[in-house]
Amino acid sequence: MFKRSLSLAALAAAVVSLPLAAAPKKAVSLEEVVKKVQEQQKKTATLQADFKQEKELALLSKPEVSTGTFVYSRPNNVLWTYDAPKKVTMLIAGGKLTTYYPEISKAETVDVKRFEDRIFKYMGASGAIDELGRYFDFVFTDNAANPSYTLDLNPKSKTVAKRVKHIKLWIDKKAYVTNRIEYVEGDGDVTRYEFSNIKVNAPVAQSKFTLNLPPGVRVEQMKLQ
Repeated sequence: MFKRSLSLAALAAAVVSLPLAAAPKKAVSLEEVVKKVQEQQKKTATLQADFKQEKELALLSKPEVSTGTFVYSRPNNVLWTYDAPKKVTMLIAGGKLTTYYPEISKAETVDVKRFEDRIFKYMGASGAIDELGRYFDFVFTDNAANPSYTLDLNPKSKTVAKRVKHIKLWIDKKAYVTNRIEYVEGDGDVTRYEFSNIKVNAPVAQSKFTLNLPPGVRVEQMKLQ
């Protein structure tokens, strides 16, 4: 999941749906939303949430659904814990990404230290605006009936579309954090994340970002592609 760069960018039209009897409301622009998201990010030292991941793959007859928890601590610690249907732990700490599969007593490690700045830049919803603007067109929507702003990213070229057909982000209008993500790969496979019970700046013990592997676990050193 950290190999996928997700972010928002550029200018777009705001779409606001209002009842006929309501007084005119000033349209919210993407620039304003991005600014508020950036302000929220600067104030965020920790972030915790429950998540649901849904994958639609061509080889599967029905979507594959996983659930778990997500924890982030500034500046560069991230923990994804998959609880069901299979237990998997993914940890970024100390410049290393470790993926642990307890059911098969195996772990994979990847050195990501020289890519850390980029990884954490992309974790922010507005961290790579200029760069993504080179490759994607953006459609920003503010619907009054929806508690989240939505942003659709569509590839500008066929080359990009071969790898990424579409990205969609939902940004909470009150908290200015991304609470849903949809990613469509070039082959049509779809991955969705939905975050709930989001906690910003709640205490997080640093011990959470230490992964003590049990004896007998086979550890493989992988190369980042």
